[in-house]
Amino acid sequence: MIPYDVILGTLYLSQIGLGVLGNSILLSFFIFTSCKLRPTDQIISQLILANFIFLLSRGIPMIISAFGVKNFLDDTSCKIDFYLQRVSRGLSLCSTCLLSGFQAIVISPISSPWEGVKARAPNYIIPSCLFCWLFNLLIEIGTAIGITGPHSHNINFTVTVDVIICTWRDPSSNFMLLPTFRDVAFVGMMVYTSGYKVILLRKHHQQVQHLHRTSHCPRASPEIQVTVSILLLLSTFVSFYLVNGIFALCCNYLPHSSSWMVKVSAFLVLCFPTISPFLLISRDSQVARACCPPRGRHKP
Repeated sequence: MIPYDVILGTLYLSQIGLGVLGNSILLSFFIFTSCKLRPTDQIISQLILANFIFLLSRGIPMIISAFGVKNFLDDTSCKIDFYLQRVSRGLSLCSTCLLSGFQAIVISPISSPWEGVKARAPNYIIPSCLFCWLFNLLIEIGTAIGITGPHSHNINFTVTVDVIICTWRDPSSNFMLLPTFRDVAFVGMMVYTSGYKVILLRKHHQQVQHLHRTSHCPRASPEIQVTVSILLLLSTFVSFYLVNGIFALCCNYLPHSSSWMVKVSAFLVLCFPTISPFLLISRDSQVARACCPPRGRHKP
């Protein structure tokens, strides 16, 4: 029989490889395309970068550990690696929320309160992205304080959380208030903007319903197509985030939580950066045509 660790390591390796491939395809399109990039592409580029950092900082140690290599990180390496994981995870959350908020402003009607911001919204994207970086770099500094290397696993701390490669000492006491508030606030804003966009899309559908009856091939506007893609991305993010959050709470607050719960939580948290680029590619006709160009008829 194939050892359990080999199966787990192969699963992690396939997941990381698929995620790196998808994000590389999407990033290559943004870098080498001759098409004019949309404002949302700048936010998606930041999301791709966050995906890369998280996949590598979280996935590579998981693969090495699954294949039987133990104690390969010391205290300093654990702190740096865990800090990168937390920052990239927060950056992914912030970028997804920013993407949702920007698109909600773009598709808002003229009579909405966002009318004055709508025309200037593209100018705020780069400052907002820089703010996301600075905000997450600062508030995650405290989370690395409680991380120790594997050689410290036998030290008697009050509360310890096994993160497979390292140990997180007393996570509730190490400046976790701001990251927790950030997560709750950004997820709440994503849910709010998603609901707002669903209402706008429903009104738009009702207004143009008579056009759909008279047209044989009705096509949605580019703004609507992008909005649907972002809604799909948001629903995927929130679903994985909530399920992983349940497993993480069990691992943090159950003193005798099984190691399989930690490994399942690690697998779930890697799902979004793996799947998200393929969702964006499949829903974006511009990217899909660049990746899989249609076969044209050859003229004689």
